[in-house]
Amino acid sequence: MNQEQRIKTSPFRTWQTKCVRLCLLLFVSCFIFAACEPDTACHQELGSAVQITLSADSITSAGDTVHYTQWDSITVVGIGSDIGMQGKGVKVMGLELRPDTSLTAYLMLYHNQIDTLYIQHTPRQQFISLACGCAVYHTITAAWSSDSRVDSVSIINASVEPVAQDNLCIYLHE
Repeated sequence: MNQEQRIKTSPFRTWQTKCVRLCLLLFVSCFIFAACEPDTACHQELGSAVQITLSADSITSAGDTVHYTQWDSITVVGIGSDIGMQGKGVKVMGLELRPDTSLTAYLMLYHNQIDTLYIQHTPRQQFISLACGCAVYHTITAAWSSDSRVDSVSIINASVEPVAQDNLCIYLHE
């Protein structure tokens, strides 16, 4: 190939090289954008429930003390909310706290007794992402019961977050 032919074919090769580079750039860009997840998908658990366990001592007819850690049967209804649960052989209850107030109350029916459980808490909103929005987490500041059979309600872990962990323990004496 002489010098004159090289000069004539050079612009064509330059244009061809530019087209190949542009196609590669478009391909890589499409691959990157296709791999991105849309902002409408939220994969994080946003709900948080206070986990309540039971610790109880009961005296048998023979005078022996028996320790148990579950409710035979319990029904819970939130006061001022639609929160509720019902179960048998329950060891741990997970109940939602109200995000709009600092006091959540539950009516509890167990062992043919009605009790009111009060949980005072500080709700706080935490921004998660554009797709998920905000989650409401709580810090328990106090808990008590209206039933005289309840010896105490102890705060095990004051932070109520999506990770399931024991937050309160109700101590009964029967």
